[in-house]
Amino acid sequence: AKSIQEKIKNKTFEIKKLSTENKELYGSVKPTEISKILEDNEKVNINPSLIQPINEIKSLGDFKVKINLHPEVQEQIVIKVVPQEESK
Repeated sequence: AKSIQEKIKNKTFEIKKLSTENKELYGSVKPTEISKILEDNEKVNINPSLIQPINEIKSLGDFKVKINLHPEVQEQIVIKVVPQEESK
């Protein structure tokens, strides 16, 4: 758990989502998506049940997310939600 903590410590991960003109998402960012991003970017496998967004992620912006790697090891990362370009 400590080695995973070192890899993701104080990092920001970007997620592209479709959003409305008022910067609201058409869905919310789920722990499964965050888990996949961590696996793609850092090659760490974290069970989505261990990922706890502090607030529901339903709009563009930066969101703090708590990750429980072990009963005594917790880390916080930032998920930055950016608008996804519409493909033409």
